Amino acid sequence: MTNNEIANRLLSHARELYRRHDNLYRVKAYRHAAESVMRLDCPIEKLLQAKGRNALEQLPGIGRHLAATITEFVQTGEWKPGA
Repeated sequence: MTNNEIANRLLSHARELYRRHDNLYRVKAYRHAAESVMRLDCPIEKLLQAKGRNALEQLPGIGRHLAATITEFVQTGEWKPGA
């Protein structure tokens, strides 16, 4: 799974949240996380293998919840962003 695929999934979810008139903070959080993923020099899969989920939490705009969501998506291919 490429960083672009992950970023696109994050942006797609941000659009869905926006369409549902969800909390604007959440919409912005997913967009910011997508930007961070796109700026990475290495694939997220390799980052996760080398340093684990905590490495994602060190990236701008990616907290515990988004790190868990991204990790599960990379590992299983299933998108489960939660409530």
